[in-house]
Amino acid sequence: MRHFPLAAVLLAATTLPAAATDCFETLARTRDYSLGLPQHVEMLPDGGHVLYLRSGPADTHLRLYEYDIATKTERELASPTAAPETLSAEEKARRERARMTMSGITDFAASDDGATVLVTQGEHLMVVALPGGTVTQVPGADWIGPRLSPDGKYVAAVRDNDLHVISLATGQDKQITHGGSATLSNGLAEFAAAEELDREDGAWWSPDSRMLVYEQADTSGVEPHYIADPSHPAVKPNEFRYPRAGTPNAKVRFGLIPRDGGATTWIGIDQAAFPYVGRVVWQKHAKLTLVVQNRAETVEKVLAVDPASGAAQTLLTETDPAWLELTASHGIAGRDLPVWLPDGSGFVWAAARSPQWQLELHHADGSLDHMITPPGFRYDALNDVDAAHGSIVITGSPDRLSAGLYRVKLGGGTPTPLAASPGLHSASFAPQGHDVFADTVNLADGDAGTIIRKADGSAIVTLPSQAQAVPHMPRVEYLTAGARQLDAQIVRPGDFRPGHVYPVVLAVYGGPSVKVVVRAPRGALDNQCLADHGFIVVSFDGRGTPGRDHDWEHATKNNLIDLPLQDQVDGLAALGKRYPEMDMHHVGVEGWSFGGYFTAMATIRRPDVFAAGTAGAPVVDFADYDTAYTERYLGTPADDPAGYTASNVLTYAASLARPLLIMHGLTDDNVYFENTVKLSQALLAAGKPYQLLLLPGTHLLPDPATRARVDETRAAFLREWLSKK
Repeated sequence: MRHFPLAAVLLAATTLPAAATDCFETLARTRDYSLGLPQHVEMLPDGGHVLYLRSGPADTHLRLYEYDIATKTERELASPTAAPETLSAEEKARRERARMTMSGITDFAASDDGATVLVTQGEHLMVVALPGGTVTQVPGADWIGPRLSPDGKYVAAVRDNDLHVISLATGQDKQITHGGSATLSNGLAEFAAAEELDREDGAWWSPDSRMLVYEQADTSGVEPHYIADPSHPAVKPNEFRYPRAGTPNAKVRFGLIPRDGGATTWIGIDQAAFPYVGRVVWQKHAKLTLVVQNRAETVEKVLAVDPASGAAQTLLTETDPAWLELTASHGIAGRDLPVWLPDGSGFVWAAARSPQWQLELHHADGSLDHMITPPGFRYDALNDVDAAHGSIVITGSPDRLSAGLYRVKLGGGTPTPLAASPGLHSASFAPQGHDVFADTVNLADGDAGTIIRKADGSAIVTLPSQAQAVPHMPRVEYLTAGARQLDAQIVRPGDFRPGHVYPVVLAVYGGPSVKVVVRAPRGALDNQCLADHGFIVVSFDGRGTPGRDHDWEHATKNNLIDLPLQDQVDGLAALGKRYPEMDMHHVGVEGWSFGGYFTAMATIRRPDVFAAGTAGAPVVDFADYDTAYTERYLGTPADDPAGYTASNVLTYAASLARPLLIMHGLTDDNVYFENTVKLSQALLAAGKPYQLLLLPGTHLLPDPATRARVDETRAAFLREWLSKK
């Protein structure tokens, strides 16, 4: 096996064809042509105006805009200041959990009447008064996790790990919790909730704006991790309380406190039995409701809470011997469940009692009334409940590769399509507004943006975009492959020549909660750039990935690699037999995060299939990954040592026989750099050569120059090792 130093890899990256290099640079600069598209689109309660954030076509500085549907005019409501953005370590960590890599105006929220809009820039807050648009600074600074009261008169936010309430009328700031410290926070989501349970909030207003529910998290018992930035050796390392699998989590409890401060009424949750609080829902004329899970995530309860006493009553219990998901589909926007009917007589819930998730209507006491969505129709998210007209709007589809918007009768029945053209749709309705909604799309024909629609789905207008047009949409072929009919996609070079044979690259994620193959070719822009280097790039959704059925998604319980690896190999073999242009003697594999883990495993364990691999930010030993994610699939290391051993890259590292490039950010606080250090040590001890690319920054690659160089390096590495010799 040939071996060359990293310097040669970097040199090779600089000698790629100019067009191919420009492709990666353009994707990095435009964030895959997504910069300039409206983001965080919200309908105002009047149904006639829309708020959204948008940057320029090649910058990450978000501004707040309002669109008047009747006049079809746009105005800028708030823009970021010119001063450089400085963030605390706490805010940087919070943004990392939320995968927020934009700058400028990064968040906003409107009051129930739409007259007041809270705007967040860094750790500073502004208020915009509508319809006039007057902008006022909120007193103070260093605010984290701000929340506007429903009546638009107050802001709750955290500073120095305690919850404050600011009166917008007087500017008075009142600290309403006490005792916050480096290891005790009031009003913020703990790591497990923010990173793995899709719950970013740690404080919630009551519908009448008189009280708040807040989380108190004690991390004193959580293992401290320290991250130093080698590029600034004079700066002390940052301390993070990171709950590794099998180690203590934060101790959390939830309390109710008056807006003006006073004694906290703690909610009666058995925190030892149910340490995870996944959702907090408090609607008008409805019960305060919490969704809690046990640590194994096999038991889930819906609790109704008495705000006066904090007493909690179990309305509903769900169980699954493998694990329970809090949502049907990760990454698809929708309302937090349960959603109560306006008169409080019942609530809408979703569960996977059959192969597919279904939406259900429950009585106020938790008992089941009936199923709303039919069996066999994939439900993804709930967008709107119009009880007056007896209907709801959901995201879902009978097509595994698409997610459309459908209206369903609250009493059940066949879903009626509202916006179901092939691709991905995401809806946003105004609070208590059902006549107009925003449909954010990423479609099979390459269109992307936000369309304002009437209740029947007909289009009114498309919101203005400044995004750069995609010059050439990826050439994606969608199909199924192998005996298991894996969802698959193929991306061929732009100058593909029939009769010519091309090396193959498997672009893989392969892990829980992520479906790669969808009818949205913009998601394959990176694969097209890679293909244009002279590859055929393929992807599959094997067992363990979502969107198919319960057993398919849960097949990887106690072993995260064996079945997924076999599925990817089987899919490759099936396509190789079908398409003679695929050179199955020169196959590479590449991926990031779980995909990086998968790549390392595939390169080491299947040298008969893969000639080279590029692994980005790989998890190596899941005992070093966090509790809420890892234990969901593997339990604790003490409970299932065999599962951890089978899923550990180090178990097989000494067998490496193919070229492997490992890339990792030195300050990654999601997949800690210790993963790559351990793999490097194991490979060195076994005398196995490998390549290592050390990156500045964290798990994400927001800097366009860094991302472009990483993409060029992995392409050059694969070109070198997959070329015919």
